[in-house]
Amino acid sequence: MFVSAYFFQINHYHIRNNSINQMEILNSHQVIQNCIKSTESNIERAVKTFSLLTENQLNWKFHPRSWSVGECLSHLVNSNSLYLDKIENIINSSPTGSEKDFAYKQRFLGKLIAKGVDPSDLKKAKTFKVFFPDKSEVQKNIIDNYVKSSETLIELVGKMQHLDLKKIKLSSPINILIRLNLGDPLIIIPKHDERHLNQAERVKNHKEFPQN
Repeated sequence: MFVSAYFFQINHYHIRNNSINQMEILNSHQVIQNCIKSTESNIERAVKTFSLLTENQLNWKFHPRSWSVGECLSHLVNSNSLYLDKIENIINSSPTGSEKDFAYKQRFLGKLIAKGVDPSDLKKAKTFKVFFPDKSEVQKNIIDNYVKSSETLIELVGKMQHLDLKKIKLSSPINILIRLNLGDPLIIIPKHDERHLNQAERVKNHKEFPQN
């Protein structure tokens, strides 16, 4: 995805105890299954938590410069769509084959970004303009849009069973010179989604959140 993509600046992140250099070695099918499971969980959470909100509630902010519930979801739809397009193009241009598992290790940048968007890290990070939520008021269909976007991710990831997620590279929509392994977005996207679902839920739980 990027150094500058996924709302994370390297110079805002401090590497401690060299933990970022200790790259976890997985296999490609494990990466795929983890992504599908986490994305399904994010879909269920979004529908359960936000689907009954009114447009007024979706657009409420506790501060003019903060994000509403709807903007958090719009941000996820907009940012994920840029990567879904790239992933789909890679799958469509790759030869078909039988399922095969490969050893997988994140690139350094992929590991760095995944740590930067980890939902346990509550530090604010810069969001680049290409990933901004829609400027107009968010409509009720933002929930459906998020679900469809997430279901598309699951569908695409399910078609990667024969691909070497470490060998195939993916460029960032921010900068084509920034390259990640194809599997890196599968780790980053669910973490980033959970991070902003947490943010949206904090808005919903705010003491001044409207009742309707």
